[in-house]
Amino acid sequence: MVFSMKTARTFLLCTLAFALAGLATVKAAEDGRKEGKATVRAVHGKVEYLDNGNWLPVRPNMRFDAGVTIRTGANGTMDISVNGTSSAVRLTNNTTLQIPTMYYVGSVRDGDQTTMLNLVTGSVLGNVKKISANSRYEITTPHGVAGVRGTDFAVEAVPTVDKKWVVTFKSITGVITVSAVIDGITVTHTLTTGTQWVIGEAPKKISPDVVQNYQNQILGLLGEFDNGLNPALPHPTPNLGTGPGLNPIPGTTPFPNGGQPQPGGNPPSQ
Repeated sequence: MVFSMKTARTFLLCTLAFALAGLATVKAAEDGRKEGKATVRAVHGKVEYLDNGNWLPVRPNMRFDAGVTIRTGANGTMDISVNGTSSAVRLTNNTTLQIPTMYYVGSVRDGDQTTMLNLVTGSVLGNVKKISANSRYEITTPHGVAGVRGTDFAVEAVPTVDKKWVVTFKSITGVITVSAVIDGITVTHTLTTGTQWVIGEAPKKISPDVVQNYQNQILGLLGEFDNGLNPALPHPTPNLGTGPGLNPIPGTTPFPNGGQPQPGGNPPSQ
């Protein structure tokens, strides 16, 4: 099911549901919190970041502060570790991702962490290591938000020609909590391994071959991180049928309303 752009504003209400549960985390983080970094692990094809209104090439080893906006081209993919080593994320082709928040309290490996990703358009998949009870890891989209805890996931947000959205949340391994405002009502689902939710429809099982495809990609993603930087490692194109996300719907535009993300974030440290 697709939704009008008006729902892009109302999804903030469901974000509030997650935020209320994490108020204690935010308060605790006000003292002694440290800003996290995102490190580029591999780049394939055209990948760019926004710096003071200009799009510049992304290269392996770059480190970004919170506030960065990154996009991939039609032939581009990128692997990035977010907020230290707490998660590994792959941006597929024609994807724009913002990282508005990354910080931690304590050690970057074992402390309480708060990570927010904003999927503007396109698709991402990744792995989040098991995080502490006081940590938060959320992925927002133009319609809906996912809370992730120790999970392999995929999230897709596809704009259609009539300025509507198809948004899909997928749990590849583990459990994620997803929420969206539909007709003024906040709808929440808990997705377990091999389950997806296309907003506006009922959750359903993902076919085993698609789950295996995702799992193989995530294994490769994690192996790439474990083995160090390897920008030459090939990224196979998923064969996931004609649905939304990794195989874009014909006629969709690469950015909402034909526009571009707003300038923001800090230049990377080399």
